[in-house]
Amino acid sequence: MASVTARVISYVMGKTGFFRRLPTDMSDFAGFQAKQLNSANGPSIKNHRSCLIEESAFLGRTIWTLSPNNQAAKVFVLYWHGGAYIYPPTSAHWDFLARMTAMYGWHITVPLYPLAPHSTMEYTTDFALNFMRYWMAQPITGQRIVAGDSAGGGLAAATLIAARNNGVTMPSKAILISPWLKLIPNHPDQREIEPHDAILSIKGLRAAGDMYIGEMGSNDLRANPLQDDWSNLPPLLVFGGGNDILVTDTRTLKSNLPDIIYEEHEDMMHDWPILFFPESRKAQEEMANFATKAL
Repeated sequence: MASVTARVISYVMGKTGFFRRLPTDMSDFAGFQAKQLNSANGPSIKNHRSCLIEESAFLGRTIWTLSPNNQAAKVFVLYWHGGAYIYPPTSAHWDFLARMTAMYGWHITVPLYPLAPHSTMEYTTDFALNFMRYWMAQPITGQRIVAGDSAGGGLAAATLIAARNNGVTMPSKAILISPWLKLIPNHPDQREIEPHDAILSIKGLRAAGDMYIGEMGSNDLRANPLQDDWSNLPPLLVFGGGNDILVTDTRTLKSNLPDIIYEEHEDMMHDWPILFFPESRKAQEEMANFATKAL
């Protein structure tokens, strides 16, 4: 059973329904997205105090880098943020990333990749592949990890597959947190899970997915890495939550790839490992151990 903290937060979020209304029940989605983008100034003052944070650019896109203040980096992480491919990272993302940096010595690179509907899926995935090629070519001594949550987990998976197909050097390992691996939410179990999901809705995922796919077609494997070939990819650590409609993706992935490390908590919401619940802290410790463990 989930902790009291997790249950209370899930209940409140489910009752308010703020996240589940997005983006389908908003009369001015474009205005809301613009407001989110304008307010997305990156890490907070608190985050800046806990670690060294620098801003740069790649192909015109902002790149944030978080590194430890008082210790050498233990691992180097390329992180793709969630947000249904239509929203920038939230304060929850920055708090999680700053904590992993300060507590576990992660050096984290966070590209603010192009978002739909202003960008096409083709451009976004090309940007991600080009940045990964650039990142892997940097003179870094230490293990490299590719990670991502939700849509960022799907983008991480699609980018790893594209990198393998294009001869780009692979990272040591990968971490996928509540990944969105199949853009069209048509698994029969998702209808049963949906009433318990405090964050996502099938209608909302369809709307965001349609914006991201554009004219490319819903069968494009870049939108559905779950259906692609996962051979010769790095060792995987994957998290799912029983009250997350995307758990059907992680369960299918585990069924297809029984050797991956998979952790699912039956009563947990979408993206629970990046939050502040007791279960989240344990998951973060597991990520840290996975990242530093010798191959």
